Amino acid sequence: MKTMFGGNGLEVTPKMLPVIPTMDVVVFPQMIVPLLVVDEKIIKGIDLTIEESKLVLLLAAKDYQEGNGTIGTNDLYRVGTVGSIMRMVKMPEGGVKILVQGLYKVMVDEIIADGNYLKAGFIKLEAELIDGQELAPQIRGIKLLAEKMANSGNSFSPDFFLIISKMSDPEKIADFVLSHLNLSVQHAQALLETTNQKKFLEAVYSHLVKEMEVSEIQERIRNNARESMNQSHKEFYLREQLRAIKKELGDQEDEDITLLHEKLDKLQVNNDIKAEIRRQINRLERTAPDSLEATVTRNYLEWVFALPWGVHSTDTLNIESAKQILEQDHFGLKEIKERILDFICVRNLKQDGYAPILCFVGPPGTGKTSLGKSIALSLGRSYARISLGGVKDEAEIRGHRRTYVGAMPGRFIQAIRKAQSSNPVIVIDELDKIGADFRGDPSAAMLEVLDPQQNYAFHDNYLGVPFDFSKVMFVATANNLDAVSEPLRDRMEIIELSGYTLEEKMNIARHHLVRKAFSDMGLESRGITLSDEVLNDMIVGYTRESGVRQFERVIRRICSKAAREIVEHNRQVTFSTSNLDSYLGPKKFLNDFQIKENVIGISNGLAWTAYGGEIITIEAVLMPGKGKLILTGQLGEVMKESAKAAVSYVRAHAHEFSIHQKMFNEYDLHIHAPAGAVPKDGPSAGITLLTAILSAYTKIPISCDYAMTGEINLCGEVMPIGGLKEKILAAKRHRIPYVIAPCKNRNDLIGMDNVISDIDIIWVSHVNDVIERVFRTRLKAAKLEETIQPEGILAEELINSTLV
Repeated sequence: MKTMFGGNGLEVTPKMLPVIPTMDVVVFPQMIVPLLVVDEKIIKGIDLTIEESKLVLLLAAKDYQEGNGTIGTNDLYRVGTVGSIMRMVKMPEGGVKILVQGLYKVMVDEIIADGNYLKAGFIKLEAELIDGQELAPQIRGIKLLAEKMANSGNSFSPDFFLIISKMSDPEKIADFVLSHLNLSVQHAQALLETTNQKKFLEAVYSHLVKEMEVSEIQERIRNNARESMNQSHKEFYLREQLRAIKKELGDQEDEDITLLHEKLDKLQVNNDIKAEIRRQINRLERTAPDSLEATVTRNYLEWVFALPWGVHSTDTLNIESAKQILEQDHFGLKEIKERILDFICVRNLKQDGYAPILCFVGPPGTGKTSLGKSIALSLGRSYARISLGGVKDEAEIRGHRRTYVGAMPGRFIQAIRKAQSSNPVIVIDELDKIGADFRGDPSAAMLEVLDPQQNYAFHDNYLGVPFDFSKVMFVATANNLDAVSEPLRDRMEIIELSGYTLEEKMNIARHHLVRKAFSDMGLESRGITLSDEVLNDMIVGYTRESGVRQFERVIRRICSKAAREIVEHNRQVTFSTSNLDSYLGPKKFLNDFQIKENVIGISNGLAWTAYGGEIITIEAVLMPGKGKLILTGQLGEVMKESAKAAVSYVRAHAHEFSIHQKMFNEYDLHIHAPAGAVPKDGPSAGITLLTAILSAYTKIPISCDYAMTGEINLCGEVMPIGGLKEKILAAKRHRIPYVIAPCKNRNDLIGMDNVISDIDIIWVSHVNDVIERVFRTRLKAAKLEETIQPEGILAEELINSTLV
């Protein structure tokens, strides 16, 4: 190792020294820093100076950022520090690590990059000497701040003050303080280039004050966070620190907020809605991120931006394609299919026409709900379904207010989000099953949803802004239209779906049910068949319904039996009417329901229920008493009044039927409707009650070949009724050959040839027409003497003379 000495024996600094660029640190005199060197040229310069003087020139790089590539000579500051290499260690992975101590400041006048290493010529910078008395205030201030900071223990250790208290040289004090401050390269370089001692000490004091302020802020942040911290939740502690830092810095900008504003700019809504959403975004921006209010606002904004504002699907207006889809998915239902095709034709002529609001009313299992999906498919629209059965809270329709915990939009807004379209087909299932309680009436809230004059600006309590429902096609379903409020019915186009006839059920089974059951059971290629005779036997003997839901279950059951035979016995089963009961059990409904003989006082009536038409038997019997009318069988008020009206008509025309008045005073009349556990009501049993009462008083049997329906008044006129198609289908299911119905209901069966086939419809306008049909012998008008008959004479003796 060589050392250079002058002629007087003192160490001499070479005129040129190897340059070591420092990337993120400025080395001051008296400062000791470790440096990692990986550049080969710089390492060669270090090796050279180690052998000679151990001195290097430390120059800081301007605006260095990692990954920017190599550093040129123009990227280095011209004021640096000459340092002495105290130690050097070669690293195993390459490069060297040196420990350098700064000696004095220099000004570079020339940087030379030759082939071996980087070197520079320089001039030593001498500080402007100032009287010590003039620098005393600055030195005293630096020492007092150092003592204060050392005592707080936040920035400097206690040893820092002990060392600085023993120093008196202003330059050494300043260099020592700078070695402990975390300054940026720019600030540190500015200090390094300062030659005036007073300005230099003032700048050091200023940086020391800033360091102390930062230290105090950090301590305050820690204290604030510590006070509100739950010791068992580290995550909460970190969030509090972040909140406190943002509060002190005044920095509320966040990438999520910027993203929300960008989404808002792209949203296709009017200015009023944008203003409300922007207000909520600003509110979120001002709210602490971990607060409950921020969570509520964030959830609200997620819902708003998830909705398809202004997003519409294009309708498929191909009429032939729509016909094919509707015919493929459903058999029959001509009226509904015609209505959908009419709508498509209107859309072909006018694209922005109104969307109809339909309501399908009919028994269960007739395909009301699945029709909605087929409509959406035929139109090429998105599909969503909302079930309102059992809903009692108005908030389910209008949404909850955001003040409630767990608040959500109403079901219609949720359906719109699910459909991701502003013009989907929404099926409102079980509209007649809506309830009402102290939380409001959902059916009243539905008025706004289903009103074309209002739903263009539907207000959901959660959203707080209007949403356009005018392009949505609503399809409601119900079993009982009477359970739907009158204002709600007025807003919908009612289309009734009656029960299926035997022929329709056969067609549905052949084209849909059997094929689907075979596919689900894995029997497509097994050669299993169900003949028309078997299907007919299944419909008649194992089901009694207006729809086909139970029929489908029976088909699936017999298919499962076929699958079991294949798996267990490896044989193919053939189903026939003779072996059907061995797989399905005995028949549940026998064909001998019809009374085989004519009976006195028993009449077959027809009733309408939400599940289709049914046969109802009315029984009447006389017994000694005081002329009381006894009604049993859980009859409703309207049906009780019909019974009283029938009795009044018989009493008023007793002379026409040769009934003595004594019969009404000395005999009680008991009218009963079997199946007493089932409530019964309605006026359509009027002629059924009349014939049963008349048969009981006259002892003339009623023909069992007739089933009847019709309301009567006190003049004997037969009034129109509802649900005639369902009632006729019920008579056909029970193999009754004749149905008596009011003349005023003739128009109800226009275009329903398949319903009235294989059954005779007898139209009547007066009860006399009914009486002539159902009684095998005609009643002969006769006058009985107004004499009191002796006690003990039976009713038969009073009316024997009236029988022809």
